[in-house]
Amino acid sequence: MITRDDYLPQIKQNNLESMIQANPAILTSAEAMVLDTLKSYLFDRYDTQKIFASRGDERNMHLVQCGVNLVLHLIYQRLPNHRIAPHVESAYNETINFLERVADGKNGLDLPRKFNPKTGEGQQTFRWGSQTKRSLI
Repeated sequence: MITRDDYLPQIKQNNLESMIQANPAILTSAEAMVLDTLKSYLFDRYDTQKIFASRGDERNMHLVQCGVNLVLHLIYQRLPNHRIAPHVESAYNETINFLERVADGKNGLDLPRKFNPKTGEGQQTFRWGSQTKRSLI
């Protein structure tokens, strides 16, 4: 889902190559971890199989940006003393906050929704819960 060109707005190609030590397996591994992370936030509401099968212009670029932010954060963690640049840390925190709001239904993305194959209606998982009653005494 993420291509090398997707990194260009946020990091120079030679800096990326330097951080992964010219070893594409590092980037591939980080991207796989990030895709699983993104799926974990989206699976309740969205059809993740369709989303992550998208290529080229079919992709949701906001989701691609989220993925790039998470991958860069993972790669920066490899640096000595975990020297994560402030802008990378900030982008990571914003991305995680956004994904949490998406998972809670407070933010939406223009992505294919889950549908119940039997009814054809939108499928959503609701999480119910409450805290125990408290007494004022």
